[in-house]
Amino acid sequence: GGGGGGGGGGRSRSRSLRRRSPGRGGNGKGGGGDDDGPITTVFLVGLPHDAREEEVRGDLEYVGPVSRVVLMNRGSERNAFVRFTSVEHAERVIDQILTGKLEVCQARVKAEMARRNTN
Repeated sequence: GGGGGGGGGGRSRSRSLRRRSPGRGGNGKGGGGDDDGPITTVFLVGLPHDAREEEVRGDLEYVGPVSRVVLMNRGSERNAFVRFTSVEHAERVIDQILTGKLEVCQARVKAEMARRNTN
């Protein structure tokens, strides 16, 4: 027997993030992406300015599977939204960062649960 793969459609309605292609929002209902479920996204603050998506993912992935990394600059800060596959992994990462056990891109960063999931 063969198992089918889950599709991950998510509604994108982020006002603050500017997208290059305007007006192309895929409304993928069904699949794996549910905005209304539990928040599994961690918000990291204070990353190094040269932090790369692969580095962030690599540092966090051994705590739990990462499904998405979104880097952004806000003023002079470099921040990241990291979405995990479960709430437990997200909370464990925050705990390890706050207790100083885990560094991201060789830096001590601040971490908190995001207010909503990244798409």
